[in-house]
Amino acid sequence: MKELDRKAKKLLLVIKQKIQLLFTRRIYVSFGENCLTDNILERYNLKLITTPFSHGRTNIEYIIQLEQDNYKDFLNPEFLKYEDLNGKNVPRLKKYNLIQNRYNELHENGFEFTHHDVIASPAIRQKLQNRIVTLQRLKGNKSFILLYHHRIHPTTNQERLFSDLNKIKEIYSRRKFQSEVVCFTQKIINETDQRKVVYEIKNGIHFFVFHTLAEWAGGNDDLFWARPDEDLIKQMILTIKSLKP
Repeated sequence: MKELDRKAKKLLLVIKQKIQLLFTRRIYVSFGENCLTDNILERYNLKLITTPFSHGRTNIEYIIQLEQDNYKDFLNPEFLKYEDLNGKNVPRLKKYNLIQNRYNELHENGFEFTHHDVIASPAIRQKLQNRIVTLQRLKGNKSFILLYHHRIHPTTNQERLFSDLNKIKEIYSRRKFQSEVVCFTQKIINETDQRKVVYEIKNGIHFFVFHTLAEWAGGNDDLFWARPDEDLIKQMILTIKSLKP
């Protein structure tokens, strides 16, 4: 009975999201670099679709290359390879992997399908292909808020990062539908009274820097999902929800 209730609730949620997607002018979408962005949108009831980037590891340069090639070989087995991740084999895409900037080392190995075995399962490849089709179909028909979590790295060229984020902004701004990019990252601090989130618009990108006591990473689920900093996350969400369509 509980399992039936769970499935029924999930079905109702999917139906509700499809109705919302039909009538809304603006949708919030996860664009990497890992699963955190998708999780944040879901827990604030802002998630209407799952993108190809929602449940993997990537960086903005990989995404631009995929967009420019219309995802032609995103799921091509010829370019997929198992590689080690903490003793576990995960599929990685090894074609669209040219980068000029620096990122966290986990995001410089090619696009990583962290939770989907797209090599072994044709059904999972089709599932990801459907996400691409949905995302591409919405271009020019909706405004987007593209949410991008940049994992902190000491040698990232920030100006290049903003330049690349603007390329994605242009790709998803079509006809009368202007899209916005929200990039958020962290600055690790030592004292609790230094905790805060700093917001500014840099080169047309909405940029949030979270001053936090620990990086959102590792094996602690609460920390990985940024829950100790939920009060700061909420501030960001309230800000981006106030952006004019």
